Amino acid sequence: MSFDLIILLVIWFIGLALVMARSSWAVDYTVFVFVFNRGLRRFIDYEINHEFNPLSPISLSSLAVAASMLLPVLVCFHELQPTARKILGFFSLAVIYAFAVGFINFKFAAFYALAEFVAPLSLFGYVILLKPSSAVKDRWFCSFAWCALLASVYGWYQYWTIPPWDGYWLMAAGMEGYMGIAKPTQMTVFSTMAERGVFGGFLGLSVVPMVLSKRWRGMPGPLGWAGVVLIFSVILLTFSRAGLMFAALGTITYALINRGRGSGQLIVAVGILGMAAWVGIDKIPSAGLVTKRIETFGNLDEDRSVQGRLVIMSGGVERLLANPLGLGLGGKGLATRVNSGGMGLAEGVVMDAGWLNILLIYGIPGSVFLLAALSSAWRFLAKRYRDRSSRDEFVMLARAMMITMVPACFVGDILTCFTIFWLALGCGISHSRPRARAQRRSLRAWPRPKLRNKGKVPVTVQGTVDEIEQGEEPQPDQEEEQDSRGFWLRG
Repeated sequence: MSFDLIILLVIWFIGLALVMARSSWAVDYTVFVFVFNRGLRRFIDYEINHEFNPLSPISLSSLAVAASMLLPVLVCFHELQPTARKILGFFSLAVIYAFAVGFINFKFAAFYALAEFVAPLSLFGYVILLKPSSAVKDRWFCSFAWCALLASVYGWYQYWTIPPWDGYWLMAAGMEGYMGIAKPTQMTVFSTMAERGVFGGFLGLSVVPMVLSKRWRGMPGPLGWAGVVLIFSVILLTFSRAGLMFAALGTITYALINRGRGSGQLIVAVGILGMAAWVGIDKIPSAGLVTKRIETFGNLDEDRSVQGRLVIMSGGVERLLANPLGLGLGGKGLATRVNSGGMGLAEGVVMDAGWLNILLIYGIPGSVFLLAALSSAWRFLAKRYRDRSSRDEFVMLARAMMITMVPACFVGDILTCFTIFWLALGCGISHSRPRARAQRRSLRAWPRPKLRNKGKVPVTVQGTVDEIEQGEEPQPDQEEEQDSRGFWLRG
C-alpha cells in the first residue's frame, strides 16, 4: 500500500467517524481538508515520494470526506424539511442526468466529476439535517474565515520564498507560464489550491461574511479587521479580478436587499481597505503589475482575458446548439486525467465559461432541474425573510449569496464547486430552534387550571414559517453531546 493511499484513508476515516457520530465538527473538518489537501499533496510528492504524481490519491481526500456526509442524508432523508427534500431532489435529478450522458461520452471520467458535485450537495444536505443552533452556524463561518486566513498567510510566504515543493509542482504540472516565473515575488500566488483563479475566488467569497459581521471574522476587534486586510492583500497577489468582484458583489448585494443591513460595516471596510492600500500597496515588489491589473476594470474592451472569454463563449454557443442534450459530466478539469492517465486532456473538454459551461455539461434537461432547485430555494428564503420570527442574518446572507452567484457564474462555474455559497444556503434554509431557558417558579405558585375548548371559541393556529414547514411544535435544541449518537440510533 502506497504512502499516499495511507494518508487518504487516515483523512477519510477521521471525517467518516465525525459524520457517523453526527457531529457538527464534520463540517469544520471538511472545510479544512478542502482548503489544505492539495498543499499537503505537493509537500508529500516533493519531500517523500520525490516525484510528481498527477493522479495522487491525496487529491481525492476532500471529495471522500465530503461525500461521506451523503450517507446520513440518504438514511435520514425523511427528517429533512419538505423544501429541502424538494431542492435536493431537483439537484439529484440534474446530477443523475448529467452523469448518464457523461458516462456515455467520457466513460470513467464522469465518476470523478460526479464526486466533485456530490461533495457540496452532501455538505448542503448535512447542514440542514443537523438543524444547528445559531452558535454552531457562527462557528462554521469562523472556520471558513480561519481557513482563508491561514491560506492567506501561507500565500504571503509562498510569494516571498517559493517553497521548493510548490516550485517543483509548478514546473512538473506545466503551469509556470500561467502562474508566472517560479522565483520569489515573480509568481502569482495560488497558496494551497489548484491555481490562482480558484484561490482568488475562494478568498473573495469567504471574506464576504467577515466584512458583514464581526461574529464571522474568527478574531475579535481590530484583529478581525486586520484579517480582512490580509485576505484582500492576497487576492491582489493572485491577480484574480474575479476574487475582488465576488467580494464587492457579495457585500454590496447584502446591504441592498436587506434594507441597508450591514452598510455600516461595509463603510468601515471601505475606509480601512482604502487606507491600507494607500499605505502599503506601493511596498509590494510587484505593485506596478497589481495596479495595472486593477486598472483593467476600466478598460475591459481591450483586455485579453475578457476577449478570450468572449471567443470561448461564441464557440460554446455553437457547440451548445449542436448538443442541446449536453455533453455530461467528465469533460473538464481534473476529471479528464482519469481517461488520459496523466497531465494530458481527454477529447471533448468543456472550456470554462461560467453559465455556458453549465449549459454545455447539463444540457437543457439538466439545466431545467438546476433552475427548479434554485428557484425553490429562493422562494423558501423569501418566505423566511418576510416572516420576522424566522428572519436572521443567515437568511439574509443566503439570499445575498444566491444573487451574487448569478454574475459570478459568468466568470466561472461557482455553482457546482465547493464554496461558502453552499454553507450559506444550507444555514439559510435550515431553521435553528431556540434553546430552552430555565424558568423560575415559586414554591407557592398554584398550577393554572386547564382551559377546555368545547367548540365555542375559535382556535387559531399560529407559528413561524419554520414550524409550519416542519409540521411540528417548536422544541429546544439538543446539546451536541446528546446529538453525538450515530444517526442510525436516533429514535
